[in-house]
This record gives sequence, C-alpha cells and structure tokens, in this order.
Amino acid sequence: MRLSLGGKIVLLIVLVGVILSGTCIFVSDTANRKTMEKEYVITADSMAATLAVTLDGDQVQRITQKVLDLYHASETKLTNEQSQDPGFDDYISQYLPLMEDADYIAVREQLRKIQDVSEIDCAYTVYGNPEDMTMIYIVDGAYEDIVPIGSFDWAEKGYSPYLNDQKQGIPAVITNTPEYGFLVTSCAPIYNSKGEIVCFAAVDLSMNEVIKKENYFLFALTGVLCFLTALICILSILYVRNRIVKPINMLSEAAGQYGQEQQSGMVHHEFSTIDIHTGDELEILLSSMVQMEKDIDSYIKNLTQTKAQLSSARRQADDMHELAHMDALTGIRNRLAYDKEIIRLDGDIQNGSDAFGIAMIDLNFLKFINDTYGHECGNSAIIALTKLICDIFAHSPVFRIGGDEFVVILKNNDYHQIALLTQEFNQRLEQFQIDTTLQPWEKISAALGYALFDSKIDHCAEDVFKRADQNMYERKKAMKAIRKS
Repeated sequence: MRLSLGGKIVLLIVLVGVILSGTCIFVSDTANRKTMEKEYVITADSMAATLAVTLDGDQVQRITQKVLDLYHASETKLTNEQSQDPGFDDYISQYLPLMEDADYIAVREQLRKIQDVSEIDCAYTVYGNPEDMTMIYIVDGAYEDIVPIGSFDWAEKGYSPYLNDQKQGIPAVITNTPEYGFLVTSCAPIYNSKGEIVCFAAVDLSMNEVIKKENYFLFALTGVLCFLTALICILSILYVRNRIVKPINMLSEAAGQYGQEQQSGMVHHEFSTIDIHTGDELEILLSSMVQMEKDIDSYIKNLTQTKAQLSSARRQADDMHELAHMDALTGIRNRLAYDKEIIRLDGDIQNGSDAFGIAMIDLNFLKFINDTYGHECGNSAIIALTKLICDIFAHSPVFRIGGDEFVVILKNNDYHQIALLTQEFNQRLEQFQIDTTLQPWEKISAALGYALFDSKIDHCAEDVFKRADQNMYERKKAMKAIRKS
C-alpha cells in the first residue's frame, strides 16, 4: 500500500519528533543523573570524614565497648530484618539501659548538633565486625525512626576488604529502597586519643528532593514535546499540496541536525534560522518548532544552573575536608592528615622513593604550665613551639599528632641539613631560657629526635617513626639529667 504525501509527511514529522524528544530527554537525564550522583558521593565521603574527626573518640569507644560486651554475651542474635520476630523486643531490651548512659547521651547530642547544622539526613555510629561480617548499630542521632542500639545488619557484599582494613572507611554507596528512597551512605573510621580505630561514623544523605525536581523537569519537557509533536502531526495532515514539499524537507533536515547536535549538550537555534512565510499551517508548524527549541534550551539552561549549584556544594565539601585535616589550635595539619601522609610515604617506599626522614618533637612541662598558669598559657606554649618548628623546618610538612607531640616529615633541604637544623632548634630553645623579657610559660622547652629512612632496617614509614620517637625520648632523658646536675 502506497503512502500518500500527507501520510509521508505525518510519518516523517512523528519520527523526527520522537527521535528529537527521546534523544534530548535521554541525554539530559543521563548526564545530569551521573553528575548528581558523583557530587553526592563526594559530599557524603567528605561529611563522614568530618563527622569522624568531630566526635569524641574516647566517648565513642566507651559506649561501643559496652554494646559489644552485651552483643558477644548474648546467645540470641537477631538482625533488623527479623524485627517481626516475637523475641526481637526481648533481644533489644537488653541494650536499652545503655541509652541512659552518659557516653551514649553525649555522643548522640554531638551527632544531632552536626545533623542540625548540615545537610546530613541522619548521622550515626556503627561497628563493623570482620569476624562475622555484621554491622552493629551503636548510637543513632535520628530524632524519629531510630535504629535500636545493639541491632545489626549483615554487611553488604564486597565489604570484606573495608572491614578487615578499616583505615580507609567504607566508600559512599547509593541505594534505592521503598522505605527511604534514594539514599547515599558513607562511613569513615573514628579514632580514639591513642590513635586506635573505634568504629565507623556514618552519614545518610537523601537524594529524593533533587531527583524529584529532576523528574519534574523531565515530566514538563516530555509534556511540552508530546504536545508539540501532536500539534505537528495534526498540522501535517493538511500539508497535501506540492508547494509545501520543499519547506517540509527544510524542516525535516533542520530537525535531524538539531537532534544530532543536542547530544553534545550545546544550545543551538536550527529552527530559528529558517525563513518561511507561507501564511498557512506550515508557518504555524515552524512557530511550534521554534517554541519547542526555546523550551529545550530553557531546560538545558536549568540543567546548567543545577550543575553549577552542585559544583558549589562540592567546593563547600572540599573546604570542610580541608578543615578536617587542620589542627584547630595551631592551624597546622592534624593527626588525620599525618595518617594519610604515612600511607603516601609507604607507597613512595614501594615505588623506590625513600629520601625522607621523620623528626619527633615533644613539648616539656605542658602539664606543669597548665596546672600552674592555666590552660590558656599552656596553649600559648604550644603555639610558640609550633611557630618555632615551622620556622626551623620551613621546607617540610609539620603535624600536631597529640596534645604536646609534633611530627615533621623531613624533605628537601630539611632532609639533607637535619643535623644543622637540630642544632639550631636546640640553640633557639636555649635562648628562650635566658631571655628575661619572657614569661615563664613562654620559655618553652622541647626534646627533638629524628631518624632517616634506611632501607636496610626500615620496611615502612612506621619503622622510621619508632626510631625517631626513641631518639626523642633519649634526648628527653639527657635533658633531664642535665637539669639534675
């Protein structure tokens, strides 16, 4: 059966409209969804890391140990999926008294404060047990729908490496469940004051609102495109005269080119450049296509603005990440930054780059200053020592890893001139002692010990650190002997 000219026109317009609409919706939705998911994953990882360093690790350790003691002592163990089990309430009831524990309340309040001032939907702590591959819930900061303390879930498939080596945490994953919708979850390790991993700090970020907005834009665009396509089909039935064949071909060519170029994500104006003044339905069709072009361009502009907003959120997350690696008192890098630097140094050692050393510095008499003159004077002494270290070791990164402990990763000129720099450091300290213009707490005293990487005896950066720490304590003993003499 032969198609009439009108039928051919209708078929062509429908085909072009479907291809154009489908391509635009598919490309826009795919690109925006990938960008959005990537930004949310980065944000979740950063916020989990920030939460981990903000919580009091010692408090978290105490309440975690209490929960684990009950967990290991319990003969019956029921998962959250067994919440309908008749014995589930009895199982959970043994943990409920811990919710009145001072450490539990303190950690929960910390979690809730962070939730209230951030974009986190839920913040909580969870213990990953590599022995039976379970995730045991410790403290939940939620105000509603609180996960019971002591309950647990089986770890997701593929979590085994993260539970066996918890320093790297659990990278963010995106889930979609009937109960919570689209959710991004990330876990970061929490350290106590001794530098030991206690459990994970976990955050949940909901993507429901942004996906809802995205679906709204897609729905609106689909409605506009369907309406315009239907209008074009109705008008095309009337195009039966030979004088419209050429304009129709022009429109078809423009539609095909527009559909191809839209895949690049660029804004074009193919239909706006066509000049047709027939005074009939063909001119109406052109106006409809121009309007459709404007609607699509407007949608692409909205997507661009959304992407810019997501980029801004990522920059804010980067700023939070930077703060998480900075010591609040001195402004230098903290213990978390030092742990990451050690991991990087171990990688350099494996790659054959081993020209580095570690200097360990310990401030003397900090407790005496705090007890005698107050903690503000103690902080002044810490800051004064920080300035001296940064001044002497100007070419190396400096870390504060404890209240009165500092570490310098010796690099570049500092690595080659460490003996002279150590002598200069000790001389500067001696000058403080004889300076009569200084207050007692300003006459800081410190012991420095260092070690350089030696491939014959050192297998990792931690070995160098231990030798530097031992040398520092030897120096501290020598200083003490001199004072007694």
